[in-house]
Amino acid sequence: MRLSIVGLVGVMGIFGVFGAGCSSEDVEAPGETDDGSAITSTDGTPLEFRFDAEVVASRDTTPKNAAIAQLEYLQGVLTTGARANAQFRFVDVTNVRERSEGAKKRINYSASVAVIYPAGARVPSTYKLAAPLDVTALGAFNEKYDGPCGRNEYGRETFWHDFNPAAPGCTLDADVHQMEARVRPHPLGTTDKYPEYDKIWADDSLDIVAVYGAISDTTDNDAGARDREAFLSKVERALTDATRTEEPRQPGILKHSVVTGKTRVAGQQRSVRLVAYFISEAASAGRAFMSSYAAETAKADFILYSGHSGLGKNIRALADATTPTRGKYQIAFFNGCQTFGYLGSQMHEARSELNGRASDPNGTKFLDVIVTALPAYAERLPTEQIMFDAMLEQTKGYGDLLRRFSGQQWTTHLTTVFGEDDNTFRP
Repeated sequence: MRLSIVGLVGVMGIFGVFGAGCSSEDVEAPGETDDGSAITSTDGTPLEFRFDAEVVASRDTTPKNAAIAQLEYLQGVLTTGARANAQFRFVDVTNVRERSEGAKKRINYSASVAVIYPAGARVPSTYKLAAPLDVTALGAFNEKYDGPCGRNEYGRETFWHDFNPAAPGCTLDADVHQMEARVRPHPLGTTDKYPEYDKIWADDSLDIVAVYGAISDTTDNDAGARDREAFLSKVERALTDATRTEEPRQPGILKHSVVTGKTRVAGQQRSVRLVAYFISEAASAGRAFMSSYAAETAKADFILYSGHSGLGKNIRALADATTPTRGKYQIAFFNGCQTFGYLGSQMHEARSELNGRASDPNGTKFLDVIVTALPAYAERLPTEQIMFDAMLEQTKGYGDLLRRFSGQQWTTHLTTVFGEDDNTFRP
C-alpha cells in the first residue's frame, strides 16, 4: 500500500542468526543465468539469491506455485532483517524432484530470486533464509509464529509480511524450512539503459493512463486526489490547445478526466492524451472501471498506478487488467508499497504469448516495469511528473530518473526498473 515517498535507508539493522551470512568473502562475480529480466536500481543493489529448498504441498499444486507460496515469507524475512526485498513471484525453479506423501507431496527444488539490497550496505556472500515447510498448513504456521517471530501488522493471515526469524526469542522448529542463499550481483543488472523514447513517439503521440487510489478518504482533499489533480494540471499547462473533459461518474470510478493537446517534441508538433482516474480501491473497483482501464491501457505508452498496494491485491488486479497490444512498447509504474514483491509475471506472460515466445521469451521486449521494494510514502514532487518531463525531453536514462525520484521522497522507496536489458535507445 502507499502510505501517503525509490531508494533505501542506508543503515542496516542488527542481524541475528537469520540475516547476513556473516561471511567475509566478497560476492562472486556474475555469470550466466536463465532469468531473462534485467534490473536497475540506484538506491539499491540488484542481487541474485540462489538456494536449494524443500516444500510440502498438496498433490495438485505445481512446483512453481508451491515455491511462490513458500517464498512469500521472504518479504518479511528481508524487509525486517535487511530493509531489502525479493521478487519471489518471478522465482526461477529448477532441479525439481517430487515425492508423494499421502494427500500431499514433498518437493525439492533449486531457486533463483532477484533481490534489491540497500545501496551502501555491505553485501554478504551468503544469506540465511527461513520459510514455512508445509504450505498446506500456513494458518497453523502463522498462529504459532505470530508474536514470537514478528507480529502481524495487517492481520494474521498476512503474517508473511512481518515474519522475522531474527526476532529476539524466536525459536524455529521443524515446521520451518531453513536455507542458505548464495549471493552474487544480479547477472543482468544494468546502469546505462534508457526508456525507449523513440518507440513511445513512433506514432507522433504520447498516451498516458494514470490511476490514483484513495489514500485516506474519497474527498478532493485526499492525497491521491490531490496528486491526480496536480498531474492533470501539469500536463494541461505543458500543452497548446489543451482541453480537459470530465467523464460521467460510474460505479467504482470517483473521477475520470481526460486532457488532450499538442506539444513540440524533437522539432515536431505531436499529440498528448492523459486519462486520469480516481478510485477507492483497484481490487474492488468493479466492471465499469476495469473495462475502461483495459481499453485505455491497450493504447497507452505510460501506465501509472499511485495508491495502496492492498498487500498486493490492487497491484495484481491492475496487472491482470492491463491490456497488451502486439508490438507496442509500454512503461508501467506501480507506485505503491513493496510492488517489487507483489507484482507477478502475468503482464510478461501475456506479452510473450502475444508477441511470440521466439522473439519475446520473457515478455520484456515491449515492456519496462518500475516498482518499489519498500513502503512508499508521499513525495515532494510526485514522480509521474518527472516521468512526463522525461518523455518530452528524451534525454534521461533510468539511472538519472531513479536518482531524481529518490530526491523527491521523504523516505526512500528503493525504486527499481526491470525488463530494460533489451532497450536500445540512446539520445
